[in-house]
Amino acid sequence: MKIAYLISAYKDPKQLGRMLRALYCDETYFYIHVDAKVKQQDFEKEVPTDVKSHTTFTQNRYWVQWGGFNQVRYQKELLSLSLSSKVEFDRLFILTAQDYPLWSNEKIQKELEANPYMEYIKGLNISELALNGGGKIRDKLTLYHFFRDMKRMPYKIKKIFSGGSRMIMKLLPIRKKPYIIENGKRVDVYQSSSYMCITSKLAKYVLHELNENKTLLNYFRYSFVPEEMVIPTIVFNSSFRDNCSIYPKKKYEGLKRLSSITYFNYGKIIQIFTLKDYDELMNSNMMFARKMETGVSDSLMDRLDKEHGII
Repeated sequence: MKIAYLISAYKDPKQLGRMLRALYCDETYFYIHVDAKVKQQDFEKEVPTDVKSHTTFTQNRYWVQWGGFNQVRYQKELLSLSLSSKVEFDRLFILTAQDYPLWSNEKIQKELEANPYMEYIKGLNISELALNGGGKIRDKLTLYHFFRDMKRMPYKIKKIFSGGSRMIMKLLPIRKKPYIIENGKRVDVYQSSSYMCITSKLAKYVLHELNENKTLLNYFRYSFVPEEMVIPTIVFNSSFRDNCSIYPKKKYEGLKRLSSITYFNYGKIIQIFTLKDYDELMNSNMMFARKMETGVSDSLMDRLDKEHGII
């Protein structure tokens, strides 16, 4: 089984190198987008020597701000790069460089081989929520969100601009519908975690829609965190939805509930895991933990590596 790992990197180059080492085997390949705000060379030099032949960095790089549309652009770039390679992949994972495997490569392979058609993505229909009240979910879909992809603007200033524009938009009557109209039909919006594992067939379908479906892209261009909605909306409005998971409750209970492959604790910030979190992580039944950091999570990663036969 050939696996492509599509990875977004924006900090901690050493962590990226360690992640690649943990996931590397003859059948795994890595495609990496490095945020345009940082130096790609710092990440390239951390790639282990024997992994370099299986590692490709994107030529097109985007200036990424969380919540902006450039996150969708780098997803598309990674899909395009991996699917244009000479390797025909069975599975593609979408991850960040601060994720780390809780399962061994062998266990991941066995799980995927046992479920050859399963798409590891869990979706929630948020158009339905918005149409039935929705509160913040409704604002997320109907309001326009500007300024998040502006380059070279300090984050605090950008936050003032984006927050201020959102407050102004709340006062204006300009709204999007909480769903997409395509060819005269309603297309509902779905949300999931950005991090998933999908089959090659689904990946090719998603890339086609990202290239051709202008109606969908225009709807999300000024949305808040479209990274969590664009691919899920494509997937759950297609025949592939039959191999995915629909969140059973008709309410939003946090992004953690919509994650299929990564375990995380999300408060004001995402928790950085340490060795004391080992039991919690191993009881999660998730393939990956998010997130790890050099100098903080080393002992935890050492224990995982030892159990997986890496060190």
